[in-house]
Amino acid sequence: MKKNNRTLARRARVSRHLPVRRDAGGKRHTILTVFHVLIAFVLVGLILIHLGKETDAGAAFGSGERKPDIDGGRPVIGVGVKEVSSATDSRVDGYVPKTEYEKLKREVENEKLKREVENERLRREVETLKGHMQRLLAAGPATPESKPSATETKEEKQPVASAPPSSQERVGRSEREEFEVAKGDRRKEAEEAKRELDQFLRAEKLLFKPGEVQLEFGASYAHETETSQDSPSAPVFISRFASANVLMRYGLAEDLEFDFGVPLVYTEQERDTRPFVPTQFGPFTPKASVGFGDINWAFRYAAIHEDRGLPEVTLNVNAKADTGDEDRLLGTGHWDVGTGVSLVKTIDPVVFFGSLGYTWTLEQGDVDPGDQIPYSIGMGFSLNDRVSVSMAMAGAAIRRREINGNEISRSGLDINSLQFTTTVQLAKRVYVEPFVGFGLTDEAADFLVGINVPVGLEGRFPLPF
Repeated sequence: MKKNNRTLARRARVSRHLPVRRDAGGKRHTILTVFHVLIAFVLVGLILIHLGKETDAGAAFGSGERKPDIDGGRPVIGVGVKEVSSATDSRVDGYVPKTEYEKLKREVENEKLKREVENERLRREVETLKGHMQRLLAAGPATPESKPSATETKEEKQPVASAPPSSQERVGRSEREEFEVAKGDRRKEAEEAKRELDQFLRAEKLLFKPGEVQLEFGASYAHETETSQDSPSAPVFISRFASANVLMRYGLAEDLEFDFGVPLVYTEQERDTRPFVPTQFGPFTPKASVGFGDINWAFRYAAIHEDRGLPEVTLNVNAKADTGDEDRLLGTGHWDVGTGVSLVKTIDPVVFFGSLGYTWTLEQGDVDPGDQIPYSIGMGFSLNDRVSVSMAMAGAAIRRREINGNEISRSGLDINSLQFTTTVQLAKRVYVEPFVGFGLTDEAADFLVGINVPVGLEGRFPLPF
């Protein structure tokens, strides 16, 4: 019984001490948990601080910003996570060469300076206009009751001294002036180059400014055979023509040109009676003559300049005198007066051109040789900046002759020829132009070959009036 009592007393005593032990262990556990949480917060904070430093380093890498070293030594450059020293000048800021960086920096500063100068100029102009408007509004209409005093009038008449332009404004102004001058020079060079390429079109459009002169020296040879239309068995007349001519083109005014040509002609004509007996058609003496041919002149006017959908349109009035001897085959023996129009259209790289006109042939006595309708159509293009080629079909429809008002049957003519031309620039304003042509109808020359040498004179020679 006593043993049981002692056992119960021991258990009661143990039970009284057990809660005390559990409370001490819980406090110890709570303290450890708080300590671990604090350590975790400290570690998280250190990690965040480290990540923030790496972010700053990346931003410095992107912007090329430098930061002092921890040791207080030379500045370093942030490149990603690592740091590379800038001890040598050959290194780069953010993988950009230092020279390129400095160049870009100077360009940005210059652009900023230009914008400041432009803004200052605009501000001055606005202030000036504002002052003018204020003066105009303050002045109002002049009335007898509100006449300005002598002192006010004197003050208004005194010029307002403008402030001298700043150095930045002078620099900006000089740069703008140089830019405008360079722009004008480039425009003139482009126009000159275009005129040089269009030399093969000088007979179709105007190429010369007022006072400019071009002399064109030409030489040609033509061979022609002529048979009788009434008697096919009649002998054949063979004619050979060699000519040298000088043509002057002069710019009278803007879009107005004057042309004047003088030919020197050599002709030779013989008769071929084969297979007939020579005496069957009577004696024939070969003819050979040399002398001046029919001089001609023309006024040409550029009515419409070529634009997007419009061709170049040139109008002309021309005339030909009877200075050549008809009996010696040096001229036609009559005057011509005509007018016409020429069209030029560019469809890059090809240029198309054509012309159409009407020529009145003045009567000589009772004979009317018949009016003419000249026409031409062709195309050309430039192989490079010095060589151009072109081909054209040119001809004329000549009406029937009239004698004493009566038409001669079968006297009308249809002359057509095809001509190929190459224009080569030898030097500035100097060209050489060989050509060859072939007759397409019986009335045209069998073939034609020749060369033209256009030479532009230096300078301008304006009219004295």
